[in-house]
Amino acid sequence: MIKETECAASAADRVFNQILEYLKPGLKEKEVAVRIRELIKKEGGERTPFRIIVASGVRSALPHGRASNKVIHRGELIIIDFGAIYKGFCSDITRTVVIGKPTRWQEKIYKTVREAQKKALAKVKGGVAAREVDRAARSFIEREGFGKFFKHGTGHGIGKRVHEKPRISKRSKEILKSGQVITIEPGIYVRGQGGVRIEDMVLVRERGYKLLTKTKRSLTL
Repeated sequence: MIKETECAASAADRVFNQILEYLKPGLKEKEVAVRIRELIKKEGGERTPFRIIVASGVRSALPHGRASNKVIHRGELIIIDFGAIYKGFCSDITRTVVIGKPTRWQEKIYKTVREAQKKALAKVKGGVAAREVDRAARSFIEREGFGKFFKHGTGHGIGKRVHEKPRISKRSKEILKSGQVITIEPGIYVRGQGGVRIEDMVLVRERGYKLLTKTKRSLTL
């Protein structure tokens, strides 16, 4: 199971690195999604386990903004979220980028989400309550003044299905176990302005975690 999941994560990484080079102003979100599907097969994946998310500009404030005919412009936030299936096992990864120079506000929310992710990751290990991982990310985002804009849980289990137990949320009653694969994906979504999500997959260990998705985390291309 772990080997297959790692291969699915590696395939998604390889695809993402190529997509970051492919992105440019003037492309439609759907064109990016089509390219992702092509690359998943090229990189050994069977298919994507869910509808690909490519959401740019104000559409990046939609947590599940499926790729549309909207044209991508320079200076916009772009959320890209997809995965690959390898031998029946799923991966799931999200990055947010800006083509060109980001605004101070874009940098602010990006740094807030990235730091929230780091704080959540620091809590991950076997025996820890899933809600404590969520609390680490959520409390930081709240302290930065964006609490009401974090509209989903911090993560979820992943395996043969893209969403499995445990849920990494404030209402979760589950305890993390060594050997589980989970996502850590805090986000901020401000209607009419834009949003940021950063998502990675990790393997839970007795003393910490192993990072499975390794695509660079940088706001600017």
